Formats: sequence, structure tokens, C-alpha cells
Amino acid sequence: MAAGAAAGCMIAGPASRNNGGCCDCSSTGLLAYGAGSSVVVVDTRSMQLVCVIPMPPPSSSPLALAPFVTSVRWIPNPLHGDHLSDDPSNAPHHLRLAVGDRQGRIGIFDARSRLPLLWMETESASSSSSSFAATASSASSPSSSSKPGIQDLCFVRPDSDTKVLASLNGSSVLSLWNPSTGRCFWKYDASPEFFSCMHVDPFDSRHLCALGLKGFLLSIKVLGEREDDVIIKERQISVSDSSEIQKIEKDAAASNTQISSITPAFAAFPLVFVKFCFSPHWKHILYAVFPRELLIFDMQYETALFSTGLPRGCSKFLDVMADVDHNDRLYCAHIDGKISVWRRN
Repeated sequence: MAAGAAAGCMIAGPASRNNGGCCDCSSTGLLAYGAGSSVVVVDTRSMQLVCVIPMPPPSSSPLALAPFVTSVRWIPNPLHGDHLSDDPSNAPHHLRLAVGDRQGRIGIFDARSRLPLLWMETESASSSSSSFAATASSASSPSSSSKPGIQDLCFVRPDSDTKVLASLNGSSVLSLWNPSTGRCFWKYDASPEFFSCMHVDPFDSRHLCALGLKGFLLSIKVLGEREDDVIIKERQISVSDSSEIQKIEKDAAASNTQISSITPAFAAFPLVFVKFCFSPHWKHILYAVFPRELLIFDMQYETALFSTGLPRGCSKFLDVMADVDHNDRLYCAHIDGKISVWRRN
């Protein structure tokens, strides 16, 4: 049986903590999520399995297992193209997705052929040459020794014809890529902060924000594909309780164990979740959850409009989502599997 046919017959495995909860739903209703070392694509309308995309093992270790998928993001806004073409290079963009893994590889995949169209990767931490490289090849994947693992991916749109891929690499580096060429044209190191997640502003597709575990908020506006086209603004969200992160860092220091810069936040702090989302109704407003705190933050005035601790009997926060139909409602997930609903008085 051919390799492509074998991939088409794969059975989807379960997602695990090693996948970091990565998932993304396309505008056409295709849900992609990381499950072990594969990406599972499901049609949300019929709940049928569409395909399973296996991550190939690193070319330097052909007998090694492929690393865990840690981030998945569909290429936004479908472009005009031949939907029936069998050539992966001509596949419509809404059937392409960016996939990042624990060993630092980023690939652009075609969901129809399940083949990588382009590889982008950071160089190893010990490398003294160029920090980034790209491989436009579907036959082999890049090596993966000592590479910063991928924490998150997202796309920004400087204009209607341009897409830029943003990635969180390792613990504290945010990089911007041209997803057509695989070229990295900008990066930012926020160390000693640990980046947790990032999102694109629903009111401005050129603007994205990345949030750190300690409340550092990086705002980026991408106007083009040159280093000079990137505008940044740094903010700090005051968090009342960061004791859990401080305890982990203190324990690591006491045992002479240094948290590596190539380790993503979800791996370094597997039980600490810091998430945010933009308000779909109000400009400059975002909602953020820290392990024991929920905040509403105004980026324009750089101040918290509301802050509250965990209600009695609730476990720590896991994630937050705004209701697109009701501007006074929030949904929060907790680590014990429960969901709390918050309404504005």
C-alpha cells in the first residue's frame, strides 16, 4: 500500500496533554486538532472524520517517532482556486493549514493530499549561523535536535492579498514568517517571560497580541513583510496572584534545574493556564484568565476594568471565550472540566 493510502486509512487517536489542547476550526466548518503526532480533521456539520495527517519523523532520525503536534491553524479566508485539482500546490488555501510540533518544526500542509508543502524551522539553540531556515520540500522533513518547541501559531493580514504567519517558539520568542516562502523576517524575545498564547484582533486583521504567564502583553501591528513594517507596544497586566509560577521557578532554582528557553510554556508549566480572547463587540477590550483570576483589560487606557478571583468551589481557570451573540456574557473553562458563565450586571 502506498504511503498516501496508508495515511488515508489511519484511525484518529486521542489528544493528550502533550498536544497542549491545540485545535482550530475553519470558516468552512472543518475542525483540526492535534492528536499525538498527527493532525485530525473532522467535519463539524456531519461529525465525520475527514482525514488524519501524520507528522513525518525528523529526517536526521528516520527510526525516531514523530514529535507531538502542539499547534494547528487553518490558513484564513479561502482564495479562488481549483477545488478539484489533485496538485497540492494548486489546492485552495482553505484546505491548507499550518502545523507546529514539540521539536520546533512548522509545516504548511495540504489537507487533501496530507502532504507538507513547505517546512519552516528555527535553528538549534547552539547554532551560531542564521536563526531561521526554510525547506520547500514535501519529500523530507527538517531535523529537530534542540529546537524551540512551538507554543502557538496564528495568521495576520497586513492587506487583503498578504498573509503573515506568527509563531511562539520556545518559552519567549515570537516570530513572523512569510508562509509562501518560509522566510522569517522578524522576531522578538520576551525572556524571562513565558509566552502562553496569541490571537488576532477581530477589528483589525493586522493586529495581534501575545500574553505571557506573568501578565506581559505584547501588541504587534504588521503592515508588511519587512522588519520595518512591524510596530510593537509592550504592556503589563497586573496579576494579583502569580504564586504558582513563582513556586515552580523557586523549586527549579533550588534543585539547580534551569527551565530551558526551548521549552514551550505548556510543557514548562503543565498545570498553569493563562489565556485571553478579544471582545467581539468592543474595540481595545480583551478578557484574560490567570489560574485564579479573571480580568477585563482595556488596551487603549492600559488598565483593568474588572478583576475577580475564583468563586468559591471553582477550580482554577483553563480558558475563556466571549459570546459572539451576547455582549454581556463570558464562558470560562476550569481544569476540573466545568464551565462557568459570567454576565455583566
